[in-house]
Amino acid sequence: MKRFRVGCGKNSGNLIFAASAQRSVMVDGVDVEANNLNTLMGSVDRLNEEERHVVIPLANAFRRGYLPQLGDLTSAIERLTVPVTILGVGGQFQLDGTPERSDEVDAAAQRFMRAVLSRGPSIGVRGERTAAYLSDLGFSEVDVIGCPSMFLRGPDLRIRDTAPAFDAHTKVSLNLTPHVPIPGGWVEDVFSRHPRAEYVAQQVNDLDAMLGGPSVKATSPGYPGSIRHHAFLENKAVFHCHAPTWIESMADREFTVGHRIHGNIASLLSGTPAHVIVHDSRTRELCEYFEIPHTQVTQHRREDTPERLFERSDYTRLVQGHPERLARFAGFLEKHGLRHSLDLPAGEAPFDLAVAQVEVRPGIVVRPRSTEPELMDLRVWNAARSAHQGIAKAEARAKKLEARVAELESGNQRRGLFRRSR
Repeated sequence: MKRFRVGCGKNSGNLIFAASAQRSVMVDGVDVEANNLNTLMGSVDRLNEEERHVVIPLANAFRRGYLPQLGDLTSAIERLTVPVTILGVGGQFQLDGTPERSDEVDAAAQRFMRAVLSRGPSIGVRGERTAAYLSDLGFSEVDVIGCPSMFLRGPDLRIRDTAPAFDAHTKVSLNLTPHVPIPGGWVEDVFSRHPRAEYVAQQVNDLDAMLGGPSVKATSPGYPGSIRHHAFLENKAVFHCHAPTWIESMADREFTVGHRIHGNIASLLSGTPAHVIVHDSRTRELCEYFEIPHTQVTQHRREDTPERLFERSDYTRLVQGHPERLARFAGFLEKHGLRHSLDLPAGEAPFDLAVAQVEVRPGIVVRPRSTEPELMDLRVWNAARSAHQGIAKAEARAKKLEARVAELESGNQRRGLFRRSR
């Protein structure tokens, strides 16, 4: 039985910056075709023949774990003869900004840069750390543009300035990453203080667990990664499969906090204040560039309630700096010969108008106890798939143990025969 797919890779945060990139370059008279890496690799000849301009939004691509994909992407770019524009690529560094350097990663980054710069005037990166890394590798044709996700509403960015009451009625939104440590009892304390709090899951394995699959392996026991967690049992968790619906739903929240940079950006785009718990360079780099309020995970304590984090948050520079950052991004696209819709207010760009015409299915918003027929069917199917996989793994372990027992018994018999022969 195959794993289900939701079209966002391993993390639904990809939906936010993919939609933003499409919104930015979708203008009247231009045909925008959205695809993925696999499609790109199989479409190089057609794209060359049709004289397309290939625009690729990326995240933290300069890292060991992404080397196979980076190699495939570079190979595809090397075969392209048309313009190529990279939006917001980043490196993977330590929280303090120290690069996770290796000869293998450096060589892959250099090859990628040479391929891209042979198809365009520069490359767009997430922040100053990535720019410094590429400069150290010998490349100066770099523009710091952040991530397209913050420009999904064009020039419109307003953060609600009314402070939440932070009482039992306050609707807090929580987002977390399984491998990031969480102060003991912090998650439980958030839900206890704010019973209307909601956990927004983002990883595909979170969705798997939500629909009856195996629990998510997490660093901290408080992580909501199992159907036995109270956030799932009380239907206080959600997984969004559609960026516009996700952002719209965040307008109903009053404050957002957590590890997920795009979960927090979805909140900010809706006008709801957010505070990021930064745990690596890619989240810190974007928070610093866009001046998003944040706290380093090494300084995150149990007593950091949503109210205290809100009190430490100032959104003035985030909002006031938005026009300049938007203009910088627009200038980058123009330098690459791309028309854009960044100057159009939210709701008026061609992408916005096209999205408004789409009939949204209820199943794109997934909750653990949803009664939507298609989600109930998927939950039954996924539970059965998980059970079959569990049985298959148990059988494989049993066969391995049986083979080991047989091996040991055979060895004992041989040693016994040897002793008798003496």
